[in-house]
Amino acid sequence: MATPPPDGVYVPVPTFFQPFDKSAYKQPLDLTAQTEHTLFLANAGITGLVLCGSTGEAVHLTPGERAELIRSQKAALVEGGFSNVVIMAGTASQNIDETIGIIAESKEAGADYALVLTPSYFATAGGYSEEGLRNWFTAVAEHSSLPVLVYNYPAVTNNLQLSLSLMKHLASHPNIVGCKLSHGNMSHHLILSSTKEIDHDKFRVYTGLGQQLLPLLLSGPGAAGAIDGTAAYFPKTLLRIWNLSKKISAANGNVTKEEWEEVHALQCAYSEVEEWVVKFGTIGIKEAVRKVLGISVGQDGGRLPFCEGASGGGGPAKQWENFRGAFEAVQDFEGKL
Repeated sequence: MATPPPDGVYVPVPTFFQPFDKSAYKQPLDLTAQTEHTLFLANAGITGLVLCGSTGEAVHLTPGERAELIRSQKAALVEGGFSNVVIMAGTASQNIDETIGIIAESKEAGADYALVLTPSYFATAGGYSEEGLRNWFTAVAEHSSLPVLVYNYPAVTNNLQLSLSLMKHLASHPNIVGCKLSHGNMSHHLILSSTKEIDHDKFRVYTGLGQQLLPLLLSGPGAAGAIDGTAAYFPKTLLRIWNLSKKISAANGNVTKEEWEEVHALQCAYSEVEEWVVKFGTIGIKEAVRKVLGISVGQDGGRLPFCEGASGGGGPAKQWENFRGAFEAVQDFEGKL
């Protein structure tokens, strides 16, 4: 039986590219910026990284680029003395064999776990049955060379929401060790974290939304942490929320008034700044990495069909002033941690 990843805070990192050349249709990977960002996060104390996930534009990368990205960041972590930092590798394929192949290549490059996105191409054109989805995930898990986490992200899967009955069934598979829930249905978070139908020692629940970390960690024994994009530039704040929330949960709420006030203030401020990611997604995360951390990641946003990224139209660069107060509030917390 596979072992779940350690509880804690994971960062789904963006993939950084070199500046856009209009004479070409894509940009090479910027591994210098990628490594600088990886080591910043490792120094902050994060539990792990998600590479080639949805934030990492996995669907815009070639198989060779995926392997190069994982291999380079694994090497940087080991060389930097952070070999304990976990690497999850995302998959976003509709095909079982391709998914199994991506996982095998990711393992060879240095990944520890596979974060497997729900197949969804026909979700709104004929639809998928629960039996079909169950058999798809089971086939992947049976043949995966890495332990699998189920990735439920309706916003990028034609609004396909995996049912509780399906999730409970998948949780019993010996090679499925957890899930990432990137949606706002806290009832599903709570049930999957606390139902007695799941062995919570082997199946861990992560929220994909940092604004839900405090309520998740107070919900049940299966609650593990967050895999959250805002932690790409404010990792210490989310780590502090995680640590305080775990302490409160372990003490059944019997902590000081000051600790309650601190975690409420941190969660509120963090939730305010999460509205940036809600509005701008991946290109917003890249712009915040550039603005907050000063890492030179350019202003192109991402690969096509992302167009003009952070600098175009009403994109994040043009909207920064509207969010400045929220960012400065969390930067103030971050600087004290």
